Amino acid sequence: DVVALDAAGNITKSKIRFFYQDKKYRISKIKLDGQSRFLNEKIPELAQQYAKNYDAMSNLEKMKFVNENLREANEKIISQIAAKVEIDAAENFSVNKFYPLKNGKAVASFGDHRYYTFEDKDVSESWHMGIDLASTQKADIIANNDGTVEFAADNGIYGRNILINHGFGLFSLYGHCSSLNVKAGDSVKAGDVIANTGVTGLAMGDHLHFGMLVQGIEVRPEEWMDNGWMKDNVTGVLNAAKKMVE
Repeated sequence: DVVALDAAGNITKSKIRFFYQDKKYRISKIKLDGQSRFLNEKIPELAQQYAKNYDAMSNLEKMKFVNENLREANEKIISQIAAKVEIDAAENFSVNKFYPLKNGKAVASFGDHRYYTFEDKDVSESWHMGIDLASTQKADIIANNDGTVEFAADNGIYGRNILINHGFGLFSLYGHCSSLNVKAGDSVKAGDVIANTGVTGLAMGDHLHFGMLVQGIEVRPEEWMDNGWMKDNVTGVLNAAKKMVE
C-alpha cells in the first residue's frame, strides 16, 4: 500500500498493482587455472590490500576472499550510502535518461550469474549488479543528471568508485575508474566529466561499471538508459502525480 498523510492528519491508502516478470539472466562459467591472469595477478593484488592473513592464503583462498567476503563488504558500503532518501526532494525531482559513456559498448549486463571453476569444480560464484560499458582507454565518464557526490574513493572490487545522489532515493554508481574528478560533497551538473574509465578493482580490461540504485537496492541500469521505459515508469508517473496534488 501507498499511504499519504496531510498536515491535518488525514490518511489515504491506495493499493498499487504490479506485474511480475521472470527475467532470464545470463549464466557464465569462468575457468581458473595455473595460467589465469585473473587468478594469479588481479586476485592477489586485491587480497594483499585487504586480507589480514594474505601470506597464509592459497590463490583459491584469495579468490574466495575477494569474490565473496570483500565483495559483500563493498556492496554493504554502497547499499548503506544509497539508502538515503530525501522526502522533501519529491516536489522538485526530475531525471533524464542515463548514458555515462559516449559510444560505450555493453560487455556485461545486470544480473549475470558467474560461476568460477577450478579443475572442473565450482569454487565461487557472483552476480553482476550493473552494466559494463567499454569504449576507449581512460574515456570520459559523464554525469547525465544533476546530483551530489556522496562517495568518491577506493572501494575494493569496485576500484575507484563514485556514488551520486540524484534525490528522491535515486543513486548512480561508477566503478573501476582510473581517476576521479570529484570528491564527496561536490555538486555535479549534467554534462560534467566526473571520472575516467580504468582497470581499478576487480577489472581486467578498461571499462566502466555503471549501476543504479533506488533506496539502496540495485536495479537494472539498462532501464534507466531507455527513454521509453523512463517515460512509462518514472517521469510519466511523477508528472501525473504532481498534477493530482496541484
